[in-house]
Amino acid sequence: MSALKIICGLAGMALVAMSPAPASAHSLDDILSAKKLVVGINPNLPPLGRFNDKNEIEGFDVDVATKLSQMLGVDVSLVQVNSADRVPFLVTGKADIVLGALTRTPDRAKVIDFSLPIQTEAISAMTLKDKPFKTLADLDSADVHLIEVRGTTPVEYVKTHMPKAQVTLFDNYPDAVRALFQGRGDAIVDVVDYIGPYTKTYKTETRIILDSKPDVDYDCIGVAHGNDALKSWLNTAVFQLQTNGFMATTYKKWFGIDMVYPIPVTPYF
Repeated sequence: MSALKIICGLAGMALVAMSPAPASAHSLDDILSAKKLVVGINPNLPPLGRFNDKNEIEGFDVDVATKLSQMLGVDVSLVQVNSADRVPFLVTGKADIVLGALTRTPDRAKVIDFSLPIQTEAISAMTLKDKPFKTLADLDSADVHLIEVRGTTPVEYVKTHMPKAQVTLFDNYPDAVRALFQGRGDAIVDVVDYIGPYTKTYKTETRIILDSKPDVDYDCIGVAHGNDALKSWLNTAVFQLQTNGFMATTYKKWFGIDMVYPIPVTPYF
């Protein structure tokens, strides 16, 4: 989990603690009666959510929310949230469900419930296909030149786990990915899923180097604490979307690559 996500999560928990008594969450029956599913989406977290040239929110989370509403037979209503808003919007009844890279954690589970995971986040590395590296440990060498984005958590990861490597910092991901394809570095260490969309314009094939013991964050759909019927329905729906290929196809559509650390699909939940 990134430092930014931890800070935002703590801020969200603080907002909940200071808020007045929460409004009642909409139950599954309420949603079916109103024929509307209200979904919290972060439009500033591409490719999960972003504004397109029509000023409409689109992305992986939007496609998932739209599909869920279709399965329920109701309309979908998107409300904008930021990272700190996600938990408070559920607790106060401003959203029926919330997406936006909502990592399942014990602290959050004290105040909200989670669906089955819909995506994962963990450190890996992206390199060009013809590079010789097989493991992340291979990158810890003075002969290796890593490309990283200034101010991100993976920079600290590299300092700790790959101290021998040379590192060049860039201000943003498009510039960093361009440098990789130009041969100005050997690999990028990051939550590589989010780099995928920037590789679409390049023809050279890439390869992902996995961590042998990854610290995986499981990102889920959030639902109000105790809203059991809605949570049970979400789990059933997510399982179906995982097994019928919708999740994998939609993920690759937006991220440009397959999920680096796939979610084990289980019928038990």
